[in-house]
Amino acid sequence: MRNSSGIRSFLPETRLATKSNLQAMLMLYKSVYLKPDEGTGGHGIMKITRNGSRYIVRRGTVSQTYASYDRLYGSLHRLVSGRKYVVQKGIDLLRHRRRPFDIRVMVQKNRANELVVTGMVGRLAKAGKIVTNYHSGGKPLPVGTLLHSRLRGEKKRRYMNKIAFVGRKASLALGQAYRGNRAFGVDIAIDSHMKPWVLEVNTRPDMTIFRALRNKAMYKRILKYSKFKK
Repeated sequence: MRNSSGIRSFLPETRLATKSNLQAMLMLYKSVYLKPDEGTGGHGIMKITRNGSRYIVRRGTVSQTYASYDRLYGSLHRLVSGRKYVVQKGIDLLRHRRRPFDIRVMVQKNRANELVVTGMVGRLAKAGKIVTNYHSGGKPLPVGTLLHSRLRGEKKRRYMNKIAFVGRKASLALGQAYRGNRAFGVDIAIDSHMKPWVLEVNTRPDMTIFRALRNKAMYKRILKYSKFKK
């Protein structure tokens, strides 16, 4: 996906989580996320923040402070127990009622095998948590509701179209490697400057979060598209 010029500017820097890469990223950015290389529905994600010579690690609702990088890495190395992780630039997420949120964009192929956006839903983190995933306690809300304090009317509509555009571009880019795939779930964060960032693209997206919305029209449309075949 990083080889696609159309989406590159929306991708936060991400590296394999080696000892040297993690240290370099923490020198570049005040905070980073340590994530399993394979998506896990929000499980196993840690936020690491550098505060002078100290490092603060948050997992779920628990925080721990380390006095040096070597102590931090030693603890993380034991914790991940041989699994492959990546380290990603930390995004200062927009908040709704003091809780961070991101957006899941559902992109599916229509009968003509063209990728189209069929739904968008906001995911509001559970109080005290760093992840927004539905199965980790995240609350699904309409995107318009989450953007309402920042944008209104036509500006909000145009911005939501931009989010949909980024979601589709990310799916088109990844679709080059997953040509048989008929659906992608694109997780998009919005920073405090209203810049969208593609955090992850899921090749087997879960539809149940859309079913949790009060208005079922989006969920019904997604179900309809899921029945289209090649």
